[in-house]
Amino acid sequence: MTKWHDRTPLIAAGVVALLVWALVRRLVDPGYAFTPVVLIAGVVVGVGAAWLLARTGSGAERAKLLLTPSLQLAGGAVVLLEVLWVVYREILSSIEWPSAKQRIPFPQIDVVTGSALQLGGVTIQRSAVFTVGALIVCTAILWYFINRTRLGRGMLAVSQDPDTARLMGINVDRIIVVAFALGAVLAAVAGVSQGLQNNNIEFRMGFLAGLKAFTAAVLGGIGNIYGAVAGGLVLGVVEAMATQYIPGQFGGSTWKDVWAFVILILVLVFRPQGLLGARVVDRA
Repeated sequence: MTKWHDRTPLIAAGVVALLVWALVRRLVDPGYAFTPVVLIAGVVVGVGAAWLLARTGSGAERAKLLLTPSLQLAGGAVVLLEVLWVVYREILSSIEWPSAKQRIPFPQIDVVTGSALQLGGVTIQRSAVFTVGALIVCTAILWYFINRTRLGRGMLAVSQDPDTARLMGINVDRIIVVAFALGAVLAAVAGVSQGLQNNNIEFRMGFLAGLKAFTAAVLGGIGNIYGAVAGGLVLGVVEAMATQYIPGQFGGSTWKDVWAFVILILVLVFRPQGLLGARVVDRA
């Protein structure tokens, strides 16, 4: 007799009780006065279904043993769903949630978002200078962290062979948490740069930026910090050049993303390891 044989009546009690609750809710709105009746009815029907299922499969004695946990499961399931319904209807529905498409103004800093700089006839936005500066600082800090700290070297070891790293005494779970936290910090810096560049932020602003970041990492070579930086710069230059110099219907800002991904496809075809990635030979 498997463990699922005993659990089947318990699960059936909860499912049937939930179905009764949902069916009554769909047909009528019982209100607060009628709610206890709905709860009791759901529990009774659910426990009855579980008892019949247990008696059919294991006999009367076994069904008697399963009656108490079935009653607890059915009652708990219906009460929990009722609480969630009340919370949804009374609290969540009363809150005016902002639209995902709504743009929110981003705080402006005069030093970063002021008038553009003129250098030899070239116009450079201050926010672009901030972005490049943030890139240089973050790259230097990341390089130092990865190559000169104990935690960073542990991260390298885990990326190469987590099982061997665990045998060497490295806390792999801690390293994974640190890696996610580090990614969140870098994403926050990128979000601030993007907000200063566009003067506003929205919920979906990170999708295309994240897609291009992944493209830049693949273009430069996955696992190589310098390659990711080089891939990002190449991607940006290709977009700018395509916007300015490709004539006809395939030019302009509309097609800049297309040309960027064309470059990525060409690199993957002729140099799969990326611009700065090392070729890996599998001798197994």
